[in-house]
Amino acid sequence: MKQFIKVQDKNLFLLHLDLLGLREAQLWIGSQPVGPTDNNDPRVLQERTQEESKKVKPENRISGIEAVHLVESDIYPGWFEIDTSSWQSGIYRFNIHSKPYVQAPHGTELQPIRDGQYLWPSFSDEYLYDLPNEQKQFLYLERNKAGFCMRIEIDEDRNIQPAGDVYSRLSNRGILF
Repeated sequence: MKQFIKVQDKNLFLLHLDLLGLREAQLWIGSQPVGPTDNNDPRVLQERTQEESKKVKPENRISGIEAVHLVESDIYPGWFEIDTSSWQSGIYRFNIHSKPYVQAPHGTELQPIRDGQYLWPSFSDEYLYDLPNEQKQFLYLERNKAGFCMRIEIDEDRNIQPAGDVYSRLSNRGILF
């Protein structure tokens, strides 16, 4: 999969089904360019490291993020459609994931930690080496350097543009292009 995201038109972008290998998924969207929680957040770190929280089924907590149900597009087979017509201009941070406790052909492993009941796309180093530059521009390396999400900017004219930081932060992972 050389193209995981495609700007189709104003107010419409597509995400490739092969990110997870599922025909049904969820999209988590944050209107903050940087996520509200991270491993640097003491509450999240505490929850992820407590032995008790690992034994209990994680809650479905979405703090400051909207979840949108996705199904394969009838118009664009092999893709999920994301309509941004109701989104205000600005930078949006998002990621696609499986439904809770659904094993997907691709993506991360299910884990007994906060948000670990979901599978997320895995942008491995090998995948990143072969990814075209125009696709890399959509990727954002999380503050905890645990993985990537995607970011777009919607300008005042409703144009969708990449808003990732892959070039400035991939060197932190030792990946040079």
